[in-house]
Amino acid sequence: MALIQYCCIDGGNFGDDINLQLWARLFPDLSKLTGQVLFYGVGTLLDGRHDATARKVVLGTGLGGNLVGLPDSNWDFRWVRGPKTAKEFGIPSELALGDSAILWPELLPGHDAAGPVGLIPHHATWDSFDWDRVAGKADMLAINPRQSPNAVIAQTRTCSRILAESLHGAICADAMGIPWAACVLAHRFNEFKWRDWLATVNRPYAPLMMDRPLISSITCSKAMLNRLARLVRYQRHTRHPALRPVVVATPEDAGRVADALRAYGRQAANFTCSNPSDVARQKQRMLSRCEEFARDYRLQFTP
Repeated sequence: MALIQYCCIDGGNFGDDINLQLWARLFPDLSKLTGQVLFYGVGTLLDGRHDATARKVVLGTGLGGNLVGLPDSNWDFRWVRGPKTAKEFGIPSELALGDSAILWPELLPGHDAAGPVGLIPHHATWDSFDWDRVAGKADMLAINPRQSPNAVIAQTRTCSRILAESLHGAICADAMGIPWAACVLAHRFNEFKWRDWLATVNRPYAPLMMDRPLISSITCSKAMLNRLARLVRYQRHTRHPALRPVVVATPEDAGRVADALRAYGRQAANFTCSNPSDVARQKQRMLSRCEEFARDYRLQFTP
């Protein structure tokens, strides 16, 4: 059984793929635990579907909101993504330290303060439309979240600000000291996990909300299902059913979204990032938990 548990998205998703670089760097001999424990790091993985007989170690993972946490005696919580996850699992709020992606060594300060505003959609939103064209009309740089983590970070570093529908787009920008804001481009934006993480960086939930989804194609059956989902407000507590597409976007739709993005992006006051000292303190607490984990499981630790 694989040791590191992460969401392996077909076509790639940089936020999830950070797992492949981060943990091997921090714990060079982590693989020796394969077959003994399951390791949960970066991502939304605590969905209630876990083997109660397996030892499960958590360093920063969170819930997605659709399924409640199922505690058992084999969980080893070093920390979780935020207080909403901690509450669902009934563990102390002191363990809600934040998202472990900030431990990735590539997230160093330094960016082009005179660069464009970067737009990072959710990986599935990226697939649905030509976001390079929309971002171009909005005077923004579209950043494809399906690229490798290093490629996404390299492009992020060329930007003065980041507008992110991708949660890890915001998390990485914040860790690098790049002002950012959240935006909802489509129905799949997961409000639960955003609120969970935002509480750890003392930021309010106040995303820019689009009034229409953009999609290049849709089948009749999918359009019908989305109309029904809108009607019953499916997943309304964590998602945005009103943004489920029911027709193909028109050039006018794309223009309206681009106009809204441009107007928002031009206001620098809409973008902020956490206090660097707060991020450093949060990171140090995570590293202390990593050190404890390595000691308890007799692993090397190279911060």
